[in-house]
Amino acid sequence: MSTDDKSAQFYKLRAKEYAAHVRNRKESVYHAYYEKPAMYALLPNIEGKTVLSVGCGSGEDSIYLKRQGAAKSVGIDMSDEMIKIAENSYPECEFHIMDMEAINFPDNSFDFVYSSLAIHYVEDWSKVFEHVYRILKSNSSFLFSCGHPLRFAMDDTGSEEFFTRTLQINEKIDTREVTITGDYFAKRKTIDALGKNTANTWTMPIGDIATAATDAGFLIERLVDPRPLEELKEIEPQTYYRLSKIPEFLIFKLRKM
Repeated sequence: MSTDDKSAQFYKLRAKEYAAHVRNRKESVYHAYYEKPAMYALLPNIEGKTVLSVGCGSGEDSIYLKRQGAAKSVGIDMSDEMIKIAENSYPECEFHIMDMEAINFPDNSFDFVYSSLAIHYVEDWSKVFEHVYRILKSNSSFLFSCGHPLRFAMDDTGSEEFFTRTLQINEKIDTREVTITGDYFAKRKTIDALGKNTANTWTMPIGDIATAATDAGFLIERLVDPRPLEELKEIEPQTYYRLSKIPEFLIFKLRKM
């Protein structure tokens, strides 16, 4: 199943707003002080290489990869509005409107594929893994991040005073009767993942992600629960505290042998 209409419309209608957000370190702290540093720390040597960013958005990762020495940095995104912004902002890179479930490049054409918080916009990740495996050269890697299955297994509850996310086992001492809040093993659709009336994402158990990746032919090289940078403690202490205790994202580094 492709990215649903709600998510597609969000990135079409609010492309300029979203691009401005991710380019402002003070606003996009989850990117600037958490996910991006962790992803960039896992980059292989891409000097002189041909690289692809899947779900490139407004192109920030594509230009970063180019500036790390990539000979050719290509970005794809299903949003034509995002691609327009990326092309106008970073002419040093190459951009295409393209669905990540139907990547239209020749076999063995990239030395490295990167994807930041994009794969979870589709329900079935298998096609993405299969296409990325096909277009990668041998002994090359695919680095991607997604919503953390532990975090998104939680149920949202709350009151006028508190907003609560819970993954919990409740067991009566006398009867041993068990009730569960949350569901780790279910494939779950997260509604309004970026705030009210925004986009939808999908989450599933880590084992299911790993199985889909290895079924496509990949080896799992690294699995990383990112930690926030210490700088975030001064900027947004509550966000730092939260991300230091419970991860929001998960990073996979896969390899095609």
